[in-house]
Amino acid sequence: MKIFSFIPLPYSRSGSFWERDLGLVTTGLRTLGNDAWFATLCGGPSEEGRPLLTPTAIQASDIGWWRSHQPDAVILNTWGVPRYDGIRKAVCSLGCPVVEKLDTDGVKSPRIYPAHSLRRSLVDYDRRHYIPLGLRAQLYGLAKFCISLALPSTLDKRIIRCMRRVPMFAAETPLGAERVRRFFRMYSVSPVPAVVAIPHPVQTDYMSWSAQDLKQNRVVAVGRWHDAVKGWPLLKKVLTDFLALNPGWSATVVGPGSIELGRSLAAKYAGRFHGAGSLSHQELAKVYCSSKIYLLSSHSETFNIAAAEALCCGCSFVGPSQIASTAYFAGNSSGTVSHVRSPAHMLDALRTEVGEWDLGRRNPNLFSKAWREELGYQSVAQRYVDIFQGNTGL
Repeated sequence: MKIFSFIPLPYSRSGSFWERDLGLVTTGLRTLGNDAWFATLCGGPSEEGRPLLTPTAIQASDIGWWRSHQPDAVILNTWGVPRYDGIRKAVCSLGCPVVEKLDTDGVKSPRIYPAHSLRRSLVDYDRRHYIPLGLRAQLYGLAKFCISLALPSTLDKRIIRCMRRVPMFAAETPLGAERVRRFFRMYSVSPVPAVVAIPHPVQTDYMSWSAQDLKQNRVVAVGRWHDAVKGWPLLKKVLTDFLALNPGWSATVVGPGSIELGRSLAAKYAGRFHGAGSLSHQELAKVYCSSKIYLLSSHSETFNIAAAEALCCGCSFVGPSQIASTAYFAGNSSGTVSHVRSPAHMLDALRTEVGEWDLGRRNPNLFSKAWREELGYQSVAQRYVDIFQGNTGL
C-alpha cells in the first residue's frame, strides 16, 4: 500500500522526526513492505534518502497536491484542531481510508473532565517557567477555562464540526479513546466516527532490555524540566523524601534543566542523585536498561513517550491517576498508580513499587517483552495497516 503520514509542523533535521511519532510509524510501515511516505510542512533543508515530502501549507490544503501523489491511505496528525480544517478537507476528499491521530488524553473539552481541565489551564498559561509568574497569568488560565466550559460554541462545536469530516480517529490510550467517544455522544454526533486506541511507537531497535543489562536500585525521570507541565517541584520533593528513606537507592533525572535545577539534590545526596542533562536516545536507553523504576510527575500528558520507552527497557512505572496513560502503563504487572498527585501519595506509590521489586514481583524480562510487542514501531505500524485493509473487526 502507498500510505502517507502527515503532520503540519515545519521539518528540521534536529527535530527528532524519525525517532518518534509519525516518522517512526513511516519507518515501520516501510519495514512491513509498504510504500510509505512521511510529509511535513516545508521548513529547513530536506534529507536525501529519506521517504520525506515537505509541501507548503498551501499545497497541504490543496486536493490537487494530494491527488498528484495518489496515496491509498493517509494518517493525518492534525489533533482534531479547527485551524487545520483546510488540510482535513483536502485529505478527506481523496476517497481513500483516513485516520486522524489526535495525540490526546481524550479531554477534548473541559466538560469531559472539568477539574483536570482547570488544572491544565492554570499550568499551561506559561510553559517556559516551572514557577507561576503571578496573578495575571493565573486569571488568564482561569478565564480561558471558564469561557470554554460556559460557552461550548466558542470551541467545542467548532471542533465537532471539523471532526465530523473524518471517518476514524486514533487516541493513544484506551481511556483517551473512550473519552473521545463520550465527547461525540455529548454533542449527538451521527454517524459517530470510529475511535481506536493506537499508542505512540517506540524505537525498539535499541529501546529493549535483555538479561545482560543489570538492573540497579535506581529511579529515572525524563522531561523538559523548565516546562511547568512536567512538574519539577513535585519531582524534587518526592525524590528528596525518597532518597532520605531509601539509602540503597539512587535517582537519575534526564532532560533540559535537570542539571541546574537538581544542584541542591546533587549536593545533598552526592553520588545518589544525578542530573544528566540532555541525552541521545541511545544513551537514554542505557539509563533505562540499568534502572528499575520510571517516575512520572507531570500535571498532564497525552501519552508520555519517555515512560513507554522505559517500559520497553524493563523499567516499571509510577505516575498519578489523573493522567490517562498511567493505568495503561501500570498494566502487565509493570507499575503502581498514585491515586492523588501529591508528594505524600506519589512517595507512597514509589515506595510501594520498590517493595514489589524487593519481593520479586517485577520481572523486567516479561513486561519488557510485553511492552515491546505492544509499543514497538513495527507493531504500531501494523495496526494502521490492519485498519486500512479492514482487518480490525470494527
